[in-house]
Formats: sequence, C-alpha cells, structure tokens
Amino acid sequence: MLREKTDRIVIRSRISTPAKVLITMVGVATFMGLLFAAYRYGYSEANYNWHVADQTTEDLKNDLELMTQENEDLRTSITQAQRQLQIDQAAYKELSASLNVSSAQITELHKELKFYRSIISPSGGGSGVQIQDLVIKPTEKADIYKYKLVLIQALRHSEEVSGTVGFEIKGSNNDRPKVVKYPGSSVSEIRVNFRYFQNLEGIIDLPPNFSPEEIKVSVSTRGKSKKSQITERIYPWPVA
Repeated sequence: MLREKTDRIVIRSRISTPAKVLITMVGVATFMGLLFAAYRYGYSEANYNWHVADQTTEDLKNDLELMTQENEDLRTSITQAQRQLQIDQAAYKELSASLNVSSAQITELHKELKFYRSIISPSGGGSGVQIQDLVIKPTEKADIYKYKLVLIQALRHSEEVSGTVGFEIKGSNNDRPKVVKYPGSSVSEIRVNFRYFQNLEGIIDLPPNFSPEEIKVSVSTRGKSKKSQITERIYPWPVA
C-alpha cells in the first residue's frame, strides 16, 4: 500500500528560557502565598480556640472558687448549728433536771401539806390519836424488815399523849396459821410521847419459815387527863 503524501506543515511555538523562569517564579510565589494564607488561617483559628479554652478554664476556675467558698460557708453554718444544738440540748437537760427537782419538791410539799392538814383538820373528822401511815420494807437479811410508823393527834392538841405501840402479824408457819406479836417479851416496848405527831422507825424480826399476810398496829395512849385511848389499824403485807 502506498502512503499518501501531504504538504501540511505544523508550526510549534517555543517558550524562551526567561519566560519559563518567570512562570516558575509566579507559580512558586502563588503557592507560597496560598501556603502563607493557610498558615495565617490556621494560626488565627488556633489562637481563637486557645482563647476560648483559656476563657472556659478561667470560668471553670471562678465557678470552682465560688463553689468552694459556698462549701466553706455551709460547713461553718453547720458547725455553728451543731454547737447551738449542743448548747440547746445542755440547756434543755439542765432545765429538765431543774423541773424534775422542782416537781419532786412540789410533790413533797404537797405530802407535807396534806400531812399537816390531817393533823389540823382530818378528812374523817375524827379527833385524838390516829395512825397516819405505815411502811414496811425488807432488808438484806431474811425475815428482818424495817418499819416506819407515823402517828398524829388530830384536832385536840391541848396536851401531850404518851403510850406504847404494838404489832400483830398474821400469817402461816409450815402451812399452819400463826400470829406473831412484836415487840415480844424479849424486846423492849415501843414508847411514844407527842402532841402533834411522831415518826417511829425500827426493825421487825420474824421467825424463820414464817409467811406474813397482814399486820395490825395497836397504839395505846393516855393524856394528862388520864383518859386512855386505843387506836388500831390493819394493813396488808407487805406495806410499802
């Protein structure tokens, strides 16, 4: 096959060396400009972020200091409240103790007032020697008891009375009824001598294996007028 001949002529322009250098320098300058712009943008963003971070840290530090101060204030308030509570509790205990003492004193005064009223104006309206009260309590020793007897002379106080006191204790000994008199023949009699009232205290010694059930108090008195009086009263055992 024969190739067809053609008369087309191709013309190519050639860039001179100075132009190439100029183009290269422009390209490099453009690249450097873009790189510098990117650097400035990144630097600006970094400074902004650091500024924001610093501001946030400062705000957090301020919040922490405020919360710390509030915490200290609350601790101080709690400590003061606890101290005030302790003071109030101590004052309450002291006041309560004072009230208890006052209440006990008032109760005792009421008893004394009632006692003296019974001497001046007895509720039963009777006059003369009366058995006001009897208390019997056990001791550390078996079959031995302490007694406290209160006698009064109601309404009639013009003269002193004198006499004796005796006890009769009813009970059982080995399931058999028995009465024990006190004081017995081996114990001195219990003497009384008073115008208004008299307190008697002593010991009652019961036989072994004796089970008391009740006690009768007998008071035999005589005044200057030689008129005698016998007063009796029965209490269940024990009397306390």
